[in-house]
Amino acid sequence: MRYDLLVLVGITLSLCTGCIAPESPEVERGENPPIHMTFEASTLDRSEDGGATFNFKQHLREGPSLVLWVGAGCSGCHDWTELIRTTMDEGGFNDTNISVVSVHRWALFETTEDVMETFGDDTNTSYYTPWTVVVPEVDTPTYEFETGLDTGYPLYEAYGNPSTPTLQLIDESGAIVWQSKTYWANETVLDEALMFFD
Repeated sequence: MRYDLLVLVGITLSLCTGCIAPESPEVERGENPPIHMTFEASTLDRSEDGGATFNFKQHLREGPSLVLWVGAGCSGCHDWTELIRTTMDEGGFNDTNISVVSVHRWALFETTEDVMETFGDDTNTSYYTPWTVVVPEVDTPTYEFETGLDTGYPLYEAYGNPSTPTLQLIDESGAIVWQSKTYWANETVLDEALMFFD
């Protein structure tokens, strides 16, 4: 009789293996994302990207950043990429310490290969992006800029679920200080961003 009981207990325990795990601590999420945020995500891993992983806080040590939210199939994103690249080539960024970062917005619908083909290939003379291109996951977390604590907000939601193209100017403390949602590239709008800190 004892043998039967031991067999029953053994079977029950083997069926439960892996079912019981310590609970992960719940990330406390504020009513709104913090004003000062950062994130870390993969890049296209080209020489232009400065490595396979992009750390926004580290990047902002060099100065503010103009973030261009892009999609591979977004014509306005292609247009903005071309205008920004042309402006750089013509010296339009020379009097500022603002850098540019493109962040892929549609991880749920487009692959990294789609982004590479559109923005990462230097033989694509129209949309080639000679600055960092970040390709986050849908659930890429964001962190409080100073403490490094998880905000509880994934990247897209934390930055306002931006449509594409959206431009956001982020200051050195990780705060969005300017934003434009002009679909087609516009020199006046770009000049406004570049002169924001004058």
